[in-house]
Amino acid sequence: MQEGFSFDRIVTGREFFGREEDCVALEKAILSGENIALYSAPKEGKSSLVAQVLLRMGKDGRKPLFKEIDAANALSVEDFEDKLAAAGLGGILDPSSDGLSQISARLSSGDDRLVISIVNFQHLAILEESDALMRALRDSFSRTRGSRICWILSGSQLNAMKELFVRSPFFRGGVTPMTLSAIPPVDIAAYIRKNLDLSGKVMEKEDVDVLISTLDGNIWYIRHYMSICESLTRGYVTPAVINDAYEGLFATQLPWFRYMVSNLSCYQLRFLQALIREGGRCNFSSARMLDRYGLNSSANVVRVRQALMKKEIITESGKGELRVIDPLFRWWLEKYFFK
Repeated sequence: MQEGFSFDRIVTGREFFGREEDCVALEKAILSGENIALYSAPKEGKSSLVAQVLLRMGKDGRKPLFKEIDAANALSVEDFEDKLAAAGLGGILDPSSDGLSQISARLSSGDDRLVISIVNFQHLAILEESDALMRALRDSFSRTRGSRICWILSGSQLNAMKELFVRSPFFRGGVTPMTLSAIPPVDIAAYIRKNLDLSGKVMEKEDVDVLISTLDGNIWYIRHYMSICESLTRGYVTPAVINDAYEGLFATQLPWFRYMVSNLSCYQLRFLQALIREGGRCNFSSARMLDRYGLNSSANVVRVRQALMKKEIITESGKGELRVIDPLFRWWLEKYFFK
């Protein structure tokens, strides 16, 4: 096998699969000057999607100028503005400045386009004096929409990004929210089989299906697991190898998982226990649930739920169903912590 199961870098080209509709939607947004808020749980492929779309556009001779700013380590509004300036985007947020007009003039003189990617965007909302920055960003998004400038605002804090771009009307009209689609299990299974075939290894179809289901199709965890699994055998992937690979994957995340639970209250842990055992659609405020899991009161249930969402441990689907965001963390809780 030439590539193996890559999990430590952005993937493009042959290693990228299963998200054709996302690629088409993002490329269309770039070409039309639409601004996108791209959000999903961590390590689900946001950066790979952007890189793949830029790669495809480059092959067609339409690759735009790309500027990426990481907001995660901006400690102040001034820090973020310095990052913009270092990327050659100084003055782009100031309507009284000629920075935006100069950039637009350079782009309109040819066929060039500009994609400005701000990763970890949700961090900007917690900076001191962020209100003024958010207003300036909103105004800039509105001014550039439909032009040769496209903003891609990505974030892995799922609930925080939903609050900014889905629930709140603040950016509505200037930014379109977009989340990653699920990779079809059949595509993941085909990818696993293809890479195993290249290295002369065999894994039972049932074991592949269980892996995909257990990790909820999280392609980063699946790639990481298969990389461990592949290193443990030279041929047939036996049940012993499968179990050892699972233990290895847990081991890579165990310090983080233990840290997460150490920062949760007993009420929050009991709520997670109820969620895992009863499912995300149950009535957590019912008398049975309050008594069985020691959740105290319906008012306490609301507080606990909000706290877990703020900590980015659980999230709510469009149908009101709750789920633990990290599938491996959920499985660790079920298999080890709440055993």
